[in-house]
Amino acid sequence: MDERRLQVFRAVARELNFSRAGLALHLSQSAVSQQIAALELELGGTLFDRSRRRVRLTPAGVALLNRVDALLGEFAEARRAVAAARGVVEGELRVAASRTIGTYILPRLLATLGRRHPALRLEVTIENSERVVQTLLAGHADIGYIEDTVAHAGIVLSPLLEDELEIVAAASHRFASMDQIPIDDLASEPLIMREIGSGTRRVSEEHLQAAGLRLDQLKIAAELTGIEAIKAAVEAGLGVTIVSRATLAKELALGTLVSRPLADTPIRRSMFAVTIAGGIQLPAARELTSLLATPHP
Repeated sequence: MDERRLQVFRAVARELNFSRAGLALHLSQSAVSQQIAALELELGGTLFDRSRRRVRLTPAGVALLNRVDALLGEFAEARRAVAAARGVVEGELRVAASRTIGTYILPRLLATLGRRHPALRLEVTIENSERVVQTLLAGHADIGYIEDTVAHAGIVLSPLLEDELEIVAAASHRFASMDQIPIDDLASEPLIMREIGSGTRRVSEEHLQAAGLRLDQLKIAAELTGIEAIKAAVEAGLGVTIVSRATLAKELALGTLVSRPLADTPIRRSMFAVTIAGGIQLPAARELTSLLATPHP
């Protein structure tokens, strides 16, 4: 069964319009009609009812639509398996990365990878650490990157670099005059936290608890999903936060935020590459992981 014909079928089935499907695929309406006619001939059945002004799926078309995503996924998986066996860097690389890595570290490395391999197409999903693992396990990513250990059957964690989380406050905040932030001072301030499921939040809470601070002692002023939103809230004076120093280059250069380590027990964590145990390792994924494991400014 021809992959391109299946792609055309899926587009028509979703749009229920040959012209709109052609626009989405950059094909003429006649080219779309030819692809559908060839697929119907191959399968020996009519897929669309064109007898009225509206295009409708026939029962055979509905049956194929229920399978088309899986069939196209198998084509893609076969290409990835062949690329891995050949050791070539081409085709598609699907990356799932946690927010700190995906937003502040990966872009420069992806640009390097893209320049080296122009035939490579990159697809990147950015979400929290738990969601990265779920995306990988669901088969929607070839490689994952997180900043937290996640215990889950079927995955392999490979340590990369170390990262340090620091206390971040507005430049006008009293923390700006301190070299380090005592844990009692942190507990006395309104705190802006990442969402539950975030690796940054989990590492922060575990570290503070290990240092003797109960979580109910924290004065949580807000929980926000995006790091940029958190930094904006800190700049506006809503509270202080705990994030990776790697996320602060622009604000530290502009002088709008200050970043200080926690006194006595700095908050350090490892970054990890996440793969499926026994799964196919694409050459492109291996190269990207090697780039990420190399110390960078």
